Amino acid sequence: MRRLALTGVGVALVWGTLGTLGYALGWQVHARQASGFLVRAERNIAHRAVAGTAHTPSRPPACVVTAPRTGQLAGLLEIPAINLTAPVEEGSSDAVLSAAVGHDPSSVWPGAAGTSAFLAHDVSYFVHLGSLQPGDTVRYVTACSTTTFVVSRSEVVQQGAAVPDTSGPSLVLDTCYPSNALFFTSQRLLVWARESGTAPAGGGARAQTLAAPAADTVSYDVPAPAALVAQGLTLQQNEAPMGTMTLSGRTTPGWEQSPGPMALEAAALEAYFGGLRATAGTVAAWWSAIAEPSLAPPAALRGATVSGHDAPLNVTIVSTRDVASKVVLSTELTISGGPAPGTYLETVTADVHGATVLLGGWTLRPA
Repeated sequence: MRRLALTGVGVALVWGTLGTLGYALGWQVHARQASGFLVRAERNIAHRAVAGTAHTPSRPPACVVTAPRTGQLAGLLEIPAINLTAPVEEGSSDAVLSAAVGHDPSSVWPGAAGTSAFLAHDVSYFVHLGSLQPGDTVRYVTACSTTTFVVSRSEVVQQGAAVPDTSGPSLVLDTCYPSNALFFTSQRLLVWARESGTAPAGGGARAQTLAAPAADTVSYDVPAPAALVAQGLTLQQNEAPMGTMTLSGRTTPGWEQSPGPMALEAAALEAYFGGLRATAGTVAAWWSAIAEPSLAPPAALRGATVSGHDAPLNVTIVSTRDVASKVVLSTELTISGGPAPGTYLETVTADVHGATVLLGGWTLRPA
């Protein structure tokens, strides 16, 4: 009963806090960390542990991984059916979830009796969670062992719903529903799995404490002048209802299930809000700093303000072989003042040049 209460309260608090902060906002406020570096770091730790055992065969095949601290790298989550390999960190804060899959501290770790709860953002690591079927395999890998689970069922519940504890070892994967939402949702997708076995890593390993190294950052730059940045270019500083994200072109699940798309979406929003600020103030220098040389400010926005976004702002990322080329934002908005006030269907394109994001297209069509 104690584990049941702790798990339920912990998951409710996690998602309640995320709802208060705002889903998309959290990704922009915290550092955007790359999963690849953490995955490589964890595999290196496991490799060194196994290699150490091979060189010291007289040592007993015992391995102990101490309980990780909050924000510390703990292991890897592998789900072959959706081609997912993700780092796992202890904790459920937004800083943790922006870099890794988080383990709910109020739940047990895989292998112990009870329910182990893992949480992640839907449009990142768990974007394809809804496609899992009963019988699919989920593995939790540490330097010492691999614990395997088999998916048994999935369900959609309301935010804050208690996650029941189980008498035997089990795993629940928890994310927002629907899986492509950029907005805060009131429902959660839970995927349940039962433990099917645990195998040691390489026949045994020396005791290891898994410490998380500093992670690389996934960052995209919008070359906005300081004076324009001071106007406020983040979603936190601009009211715009967010819609859904779509990944277009040739991408791999590894990139889709990483912090990269959300980091790129945040940069595209900064360019978009920067464009609105530049045109409202008719500051040519601001516009030229964040737009392609061939792109002129939309005539209807000169000296005008956006009095309302009348439809969700949908995001489409176009990429080839995991290299993004542009981000397309589409919505409906009402313009007040300026030469042509009214309601328009808007499409904005942000071009991606490596790590730099510039406005590349802006069209307004009367609604």
